[in-house]
Amino acid sequence: MDTITPEVSSLIVRVCTFNLHYGYDDHGTPNAWDKRRIVLKNCLKNMQPSIMGTQEGYPPQLYDVLEDLNLSSKCWSWIGEKLDDWRKINAIFYRHDLFSLISTTTFWYNEHPDTSGAAWGANSPRGCTRGQFEHIATKQPFIIYNTHLDYPCQNARHHSIPVLLSRIKENGDHNDKVIVTGDFNNWPEKTDGDTSVDKLTLLGQKASEIEQMKAASFVDTYQHGETPTFNGFRTVGYGPKIDFIWISSNSVYRVEGETKVDDYHDDDGYFPSDHFPVYADLIYTA
Repeated sequence: MDTITPEVSSLIVRVCTFNLHYGYDDHGTPNAWDKRRIVLKNCLKNMQPSIMGTQEGYPPQLYDVLEDLNLSSKCWSWIGEKLDDWRKINAIFYRHDLFSLISTTTFWYNEHPDTSGAAWGANSPRGCTRGQFEHIATKQPFIIYNTHLDYPCQNARHHSIPVLLSRIKENGDHNDKVIVTGDFNNWPEKTDGDTSVDKLTLLGQKASEIEQMKAASFVDTYQHGETPTFNGFRTVGYGPKIDFIWISSNSVYRVEGETKVDDYHDDDGYFPSDHFPVYADLIYTA
């Protein structure tokens, strides 16, 4: 097996968001987790993240990812709590040689966010993992909220954003130090298979969950138009961009270079997930 070697400058925070696709699904197919794991490992090797928010992982799958990340040096850890009976976790993987973990909590999108439970028509409990870190090189704190909003219920997504924003405020986290990663699932609810990609893209941009983030002065780090990030294990993405890395308009970080949607697949056309990962290089400027 190839090894994963950290190469990104310690002054750059390479943030990635990656929906791993639930590892219990697709047994006996080319998209089963035991088939995808090697593809995902090589994808991570190419991206070289230094901190990564994942969605849909469950503990055995997450420990596999941790093992692969730690092949070259034991510098990786992860945090996160089980969200539901299927043991899904919005994990945050981080290099503990670059970042010190200060604190972590998990909350849920419902009327009582400290308790697991679905609300507003969601199919299952949805939640968010908060991790507060200190960047060892700069001694600067930053906070990541890693989230996964519901699909297909737009009403649940609409009501989830105020919970996220209120938690940021209640925790005393200044927006300029907050990074939000996750799968926002801003897929239009009332569409059919004949809906054009252009229309899906436009509807996704206008989704209330996205508009609320923008109204709260968060900025999508991907500034190159709309690129689909859901691929359904196909070579071409489909629909709106649903995977995001957000920073505030007055962030202490600026984006270095271009935020990328990584469409890595192996020579046989197999993908690491049914989502493309998104990653951005952030550098402290204050």
